Amino acid sequence: MAATPESPQTEDNRAEDDQEDSATPDTLPDEKFEPSTRARFEPSKDKPQRRSAFRIRLPIIKDEFETLPDYIRGCITQVIEEVRKETAGGIKQFEVLQFPGPVGLELILSIEPKRNDGRSINQSTIDDFIDRTHLPGVNKITKAIQKYVPEECTVERGTLDLSPLGNTPVNASRLHLKNTHVVNPVGTSGVDVLATTFETLREHSVAFLYQTIFTPAEHGQYTATVRLATYPPQFVFTGKEGFAEIAERGHPFDLATTFSKYNFTSNFRGLTDRYWETEYTEKINGKPVASASYTDEMVTARKSKARARREANKVKDIVLGKSDYWHMLSANATWDSLLEDELNRYARFSISGPFLPQLTGLVRSRWKTNPWAVVPGRDAPRFFTEEILSTYGSTAPNYGEDDEFIPVPDESVQNIGSPGHQGHVQSIIDIFTEGGDEIYEITQNSKSLPDIELHTETGAISTIPLTVDDSYVSVEAEYKNNTKASTTLVNADRAYAMGRHVIFVYTSRKNAKRGFTHLSQPYNDDLSDRDDCGVRLYNRTRPVRCPDDRIPVLKGSVTTTWELFGRDRLVARVNGERIAGGAPGGDVGEFSWDTHFYQEVDGVHRVEEEDGTVIAEYNTPETFTSEWTKISLPHIPICGNYLHFATVAYRTEEGGIDVYFDPPSWDTPDSVGKMNRHRGCLEAFTDQLICEREDARISSGALQTWAQHYYTASSTHDTPPGSIIVQALPDEIKDAKKGGTNNRNPHYPEYDWVIPPEIDTPHRPGVEEGLTDLTETLTETSVADVEIDTDEAE
Repeated sequence: MAATPESPQTEDNRAEDDQEDSATPDTLPDEKFEPSTRARFEPSKDKPQRRSAFRIRLPIIKDEFETLPDYIRGCITQVIEEVRKETAGGIKQFEVLQFPGPVGLELILSIEPKRNDGRSINQSTIDDFIDRTHLPGVNKITKAIQKYVPEECTVERGTLDLSPLGNTPVNASRLHLKNTHVVNPVGTSGVDVLATTFETLREHSVAFLYQTIFTPAEHGQYTATVRLATYPPQFVFTGKEGFAEIAERGHPFDLATTFSKYNFTSNFRGLTDRYWETEYTEKINGKPVASASYTDEMVTARKSKARARREANKVKDIVLGKSDYWHMLSANATWDSLLEDELNRYARFSISGPFLPQLTGLVRSRWKTNPWAVVPGRDAPRFFTEEILSTYGSTAPNYGEDDEFIPVPDESVQNIGSPGHQGHVQSIIDIFTEGGDEIYEITQNSKSLPDIELHTETGAISTIPLTVDDSYVSVEAEYKNNTKASTTLVNADRAYAMGRHVIFVYTSRKNAKRGFTHLSQPYNDDLSDRDDCGVRLYNRTRPVRCPDDRIPVLKGSVTTTWELFGRDRLVARVNGERIAGGAPGGDVGEFSWDTHFYQEVDGVHRVEEEDGTVIAEYNTPETFTSEWTKISLPHIPICGNYLHFATVAYRTEEGGIDVYFDPPSWDTPDSVGKMNRHRGCLEAFTDQLICEREDARISSGALQTWAQHYYTASSTHDTPPGSIIVQALPDEIKDAKKGGTNNRNPHYPEYDWVIPPEIDTPHRPGVEEGLTDLTETLTETSVADVEIDTDEAE
């Protein structure tokens, strides 16, 4: 029983198919099939649904279950085959969905008619719901079901709503066929692979959705698509780490595990070798180390590196299966042409009618528990009944005592993806909840609080590949703050003061890239062309405020530039001219300012000399700001790189959250040489964070600690111990190392940090008196349980 692959269906192919379909005559008789007049249901147009679908349930009570006839396994095939013959080409595709429901395994059979106009797509009432293009196929399926499906089953016609499955994607396993392979003849495997698949899922109490799509082809053949989605958070793999784990270890519920008996493979197997070098190691403490690096093996004279890497990213997307999951929910059998062009894979393949029972059908398997009960934020698809065709025993529909039909569902809930910051916050909460994490929004009674808080007993976060040392993690929903570096950095400072890791979630990868840049280099620019090795800082949105509560101002539209020179001095300049300066750890408001000063007195906006002499007054703040500029506070970073306690993530187009990562050029695979990678890291680390400065020194212990922080934040590989860090240092720094008596105080003289970690400025959130006393408490307590009276967050 041979199975031949089918070419991928592009948008152009689909357009041609639609044209051909529109010319196909409807040869079916015009039969009447009306819904019950007592039905009260108006389906939503925005949710993934299957209209005019048939639900078939097996009995769950043992005595009833054992009465099922032997031919039940192939009855769905008989229904499909008969309907196909009777409709004479009027059906574009059959779809069968199977999943564990409230009373056991449910099977949903639906069709897509070839003539599918706008009326059948955009339904708003029950009269529009059954379009003439559906009626012939629906009538034929009804007759075939009554003929072939045993009376022990319950059969209903109605609408399947898939929206309870959640708003975020999971990994979809999809069967592939290689060009040189053929499917083994029916029966030679010796086992029922579909039943084996479902039994494995039942034994592990896994909530799942299994899909088969059959498109009628010539000579009695079908083009088939087969997918499986599993929903427990521990089986949802995300980002490069998840990709590396699937590439190295496979997916625990891969369809190819059982269907390989028919020479099938899947998107989880064998696609990465020419594009990626992946590593996955689980350490003794249970923390995995995963990495994925481009191999660039596909680069040729005719294929650029950029194109090869775009293809590699497509391969990553195919392996993770999250984009294909959305196609699954919309009953779309499309697939990427890269599979055929470069990988000799076919995600749609031709089979004959007798092979259908190997891919779909009623399986004699009883569910005694509800696997959806342990999947946060998701539930089994809901079926809204419009017509009961047959009922039996324990699977009879239960509509309540007074109403024969299901009540109209509540469609008033607004889309969680609505515009604005609150919509972004709610989407983040939904995604993490569906990912299996405990997360909730913080009531903003103070500007100093994070947007969201995540709690983890073990330190492991399920939704994204991240393990932290904290019980509570701050989550910041970055909606419009991505262009203002100091806003992101101030939020990070607050989390650091609370002893927490912080996750920044942006609305797009582009915005996440900008946030990643701000956190990886928390200052505007370096002044390495100067002998004194200073840096130019970011300005904050808050102005400088002097002890007398006045604000330094300058005439006109000017920009203040703050320059930091280690622990020595902090200087403010305008147009290259120094206007103030002092110690970095001091209150900049106490500096000697070569400016005028602003204050509001009784509603009048005054500009004064240092001695208080008034030189200008304004009745409105707008007229004042049109002529004068307030001097902004500087943002003094905690250290030279924030990524050891901050993670950057973004909402993906598929509806999930992914960690943003920009691997540096030195983060090469182990095959290139671990020591080469270590040296590359230490060279980048010292170039960015260390400078030469007279009368300064860096202790060996501090250098090792911060270098390890840098390595962990930048690399996908395991961080080396301190002894390796010392060996990998650039020669000029390594040779400068000195120690006291018996080498008890090893250090590197004449070297200093570009951003000294010890600077303790009063302008950093969390250093104020109101928060300092709570820092120790907050590391183990929810911020929602502690009242903080500070307004330093921006």
